[in-house]
Amino acid sequence: MRYQFMNSGRTARLLLACLALALIQACSDASSGLTGPDASPPPSFAPVTTDSSSSAFPATGPSFDPSSPSLDLMITKSMLWAAAVKHNVNPYLVMGLAWHESGWNESAISSAGAVGIMQVMPATAASDGPALLGRRVDLRDPQDNIDVGTAILKNNLDHYGGNLADALVAYYAGGASVTDWNHLRDDERRYVWDVYRDAIMFRDGKGPA
Repeated sequence: MRYQFMNSGRTARLLLACLALALIQACSDASSGLTGPDASPPPSFAPVTTDSSSSAFPATGPSFDPSSPSLDLMITKSMLWAAAVKHNVNPYLVMGLAWHESGWNESAISSAGAVGIMQVMPATAASDGPALLGRRVDLRDPQDNIDVGTAILKNNLDHYGGNLADALVAYYAGGASVTDWNHLRDDERRYVWDVYRDAIMFRDGKGPA
């Protein structure tokens, strides 16, 4: 009789422990601030295979359609596409990242000091330009800015085994912030999803250019 009582006690304690763990997990999920599809990371983007002909790049010629994008936007789109092909990154991902970062504004400077279309920090450019491109870069030059920003994104993708969320978090907040999805800050998870949605917008032909 005593053995049965002790066995029942152990079972009750085990059930209580399992219930407590379930409640802790539920509270952790609730505190993340994200529900639905945003509660998980988005899928990765495969590089787009293109040939080397000019037809692979967006047209930048003059247009007489008043509803067409401005020439500046079309030139920026062409530079983003070219950098993506050069570094073997999905062009729509590069476009989406650049759009989310600056709205393709080459004069943009953030409160933290990030510069240009890809919003690259000067200290990052000073180290990653020579490391990734083999040269110094001028962040005020749109082509240099796009080139080094895309190279950083490519390096992140390679470093994290193609994991899009990790690569974007590293671009946004630095490599020290990369962790599993459930332990990222809310703003980091939103950043990843916002860039992904902007990339989808360009992929589906709904972007501004």
